[in-house]
Amino acid sequence: MNYHYTWEFGRHFDFIVGWLHRVNFFYFYFYVPLITLLAIALFCWVLIRVRRTGYLTGQSRLARFLWYSVHSIFCWIAVGAFAVAIKMLIVEELDYQERKWFEAYLTPGHLYISSAAFAYLAFIVKSKPTYFNLLLALYVQVALIAGYGVASYRVLNEDIEGALGGVVMLLFFAVCNYDLFKRVRSQFFVAIPAQRKAVVS
Repeated sequence: MNYHYTWEFGRHFDFIVGWLHRVNFFYFYFYVPLITLLAIALFCWVLIRVRRTGYLTGQSRLARFLWYSVHSIFCWIAVGAFAVAIKMLIVEELDYQERKWFEAYLTPGHLYISSAAFAYLAFIVKSKPTYFNLLLALYVQVALIAGYGVASYRVLNEDIEGALGGVVMLLFFAVCNYDLFKRVRSQFFVAIPAQRKAVVS
């Protein structure tokens, strides 16, 4: 075997990960377009489901466009982070010129990012208030808190380019948090009391 794993757990999936490496699946001009196509397909599905909920119906065309843009970014993150997590299982696929101490954390970290993005998408395509929806919202909120931490670290400790990236991340996370709070409020603090009043009356 002429390749090495960054995360020993990845050896359990050598039958597929190793094969992908050997056939050069992670070659940029094949790997990135495939991720893009999958993200577009996911976004089309999410767009149809979000429109069915009617959540954005009363908003302006510009507002809907902006929120759909946020949704498309999450689709890219969900698919892209998962694919990168698989790619980073192989040491030889990393962009670093030498071994790094944090190699073993790259795949779990990207899998967590991907799971949070998928959780957000699963949350927004559902309109009925359920405990599962609330659990999804809490999961996403924890991920956003972690994101704030990473972004703040970049702002305070990296060069100007890294700091600007951290500022962009903070703004994006704030927008996501606003949407999350608004959806939770509409589902659990407005819709449910209204339904109970309707039943009583």
